[in-house]
Amino acid sequence: MKIREIPRVWLFTAIRLLSLSALFFASMLAVDYYFVAHTFCEEGASCAVVAQSDFGQKYGIFLPTLGLLAYSFFFLTSFFFTKTRLRLFKQPLTTFWLPLAIICCAVGAMLFVVVQALEIHAFCWLCMGIDTSAMIMVIPAVLLMLQRRKDLESVECDAGKAAEISRVSILHPAVWCAIYFAVACGPIAYGTTEKTAPEPKNEAGEIVVPEYIQSFYVPGKINVVEISSFECPHCRQLHPELTKLLLTYGERINFTRLTIPLRGHKEACVAYYCAEKQKKASEFAECQFEQPSTETGKILEYARECSINEDAFKACLVDPASLAAVDDILKNIQDTGFEGAPTIWIDQTKIVGYNKKLGMDPYKAALDKKSASVNDATNATRAAHIVTLIGLILGVICLGCGIVASVRRKGEKEIAGKESTEDKSEDQTA
Repeated sequence: MKIREIPRVWLFTAIRLLSLSALFFASMLAVDYYFVAHTFCEEGASCAVVAQSDFGQKYGIFLPTLGLLAYSFFFLTSFFFTKTRLRLFKQPLTTFWLPLAIICCAVGAMLFVVVQALEIHAFCWLCMGIDTSAMIMVIPAVLLMLQRRKDLESVECDAGKAAEISRVSILHPAVWCAIYFAVACGPIAYGTTEKTAPEPKNEAGEIVVPEYIQSFYVPGKINVVEISSFECPHCRQLHPELTKLLLTYGERINFTRLTIPLRGHKEACVAYYCAEKQKKASEFAECQFEQPSTETGKILEYARECSINEDAFKACLVDPASLAAVDDILKNIQDTGFEGAPTIWIDQTKIVGYNKKLGMDPYKAALDKKSASVNDATNATRAAHIVTLIGLILGVICLGCGIVASVRRKGEKEIAGKESTEDKSEDQTA
C-alpha cells in the first residue's frame, strides 16, 4: 500500500492511542506535582532529582499541565479535523496544521530529553513516557502531511476501499471519549487515595520517626504519640495542658498514649492496657493522672468510676497475656531510643520533657506546622476527587452515548442492507 493510500483512520487511531499514552503519564506526573508527592515516583529517585533541579524548580510546575493540555488537544481535535476541510493560510487543518503541532511538540520533548541527559543527569520515567509517546507520534503526523485530500479523492479504488479511507474512527467518538476520561482521571483517583501511613524522612532521605511510632500513624491526620507515666510529675503537669490544646484541633488529631512504669511497677500499665481493651482508656487515664496508684483496690475503684466491666477487667488484670503485651510495648519503646518521660511525637517532631517556661509553645508550633500541611493535602485531595468524579460522570455518559450510537448505526446498516438487497431483487425481476 502506498503512503497516500493509507487509510486516515489508521493514522488518527495511532495519534489517539499515543495521545492517551502521553496523557496517562502526564496524569501520574500531575499527582506527584500537585496532589500527593512521591506517589508514583519515590522520594530520592530520578523523578525527584529532575523535579528538584534548577530546570524542574523553574519550569517543572508547568510540565504536567502542559502535557495534559497538549495531548488532550491532539486527542480531541483528531475527531474534528478528520471531517473538516477548513484551511488556515491556504493549508488544510487535517494534513498540515495538526501534524505540524504534533511535530513541534515532539521537538520540545526531544529537547527535554537532552536537558535531562546533559544538564540534570537523571531521567524522570514519567517524563520519558510522555516524551517517547510524543516522538513516536511524529510517524503518523508525517504520514498525514504527505497526504493531500485531493490525492485521496483521486485514488482509483473500489467503493469498499474508498469507504475505508474516509472512515473517521474505528470506535465511536463517544467511546473514545469515555476511554479518554478513564485514562486521564484514573491515575488521579488512584494516586490521591492514601493507602499506607506516611514515612517521615529528613533531607538525607533517612526515616527520622521510629518504625514502631509510625505504626500508630494514620494518613491524612495530625499524628500525636505520647509516651508517659502516670507517676511522672512532669507527665502529670503536661497532661491537662496537652489535652486542652489537642481539643482545639478536633478530629484532625490521631492520638495514641503509651504508658511506662516508674520503679518497675507495671500494675498501672497493665490496668491501662485492660481499660483500653474496653475503649475506656481516656477515662481511666484521667483518674490515674489526677491521683496515680498501683494498688489493686484503687485501680478497681477507678474502673468502676469509668463504667468498665469489672469482671472482664479483673480477668484481664490477672491474665499473663496482658503483662506480656505490656512488656512488648515497653521493649518497643526502648528500641525507639527512648530518652525519658514525657516524650511526645507530633509526626516528625519529637519533644522530650516538659519545660514550664516554654509551656505549650513547642507543641503548638509542631501541631500548626503539621495542620497546615494536612489542610493543604486535604484541599488538594478534595480537588482531585472532584476532578475524578466529574471525569467519571462524563466518561459514563460518553460510554452510554457511544453504545447507543453504535447500536443505532448497526441497525441503520442492517436496514440499508435489506433495502439494497430488495432493490437488486426488484431490478433482476424487472
